[in-house]
Amino acid sequence: MTGEIEAKTLREKVISYMQQREQNVGGWFCTWWFKFHVSGASGTPEIRRELERMEKEGLVESDRSQSNNTKWRRIKAPEELQP
Repeated sequence: MTGEIEAKTLREKVISYMQQREQNVGGWFCTWWFKFHVSGASGTPEIRRELERMEKEGLVESDRSQSNNTKWRRIKAPEELQP
């Protein structure tokens, strides 16, 4: 039960960080980047698991074109898209 609470907290931090910084980096973030910029994670494997869950739920998309360097981009909600 505690793990679920921590995952939601980590998820909120990841989404918030992506929203604030996405224009600075073209929207793409490497998995390991969150380890240094988002508090609350014990390491890269935990962050990757949460990002993979978020991808399954349609919140982020991944770019696995580089070996050992998955990049992630937040998928904007319809209300965030400009007409």
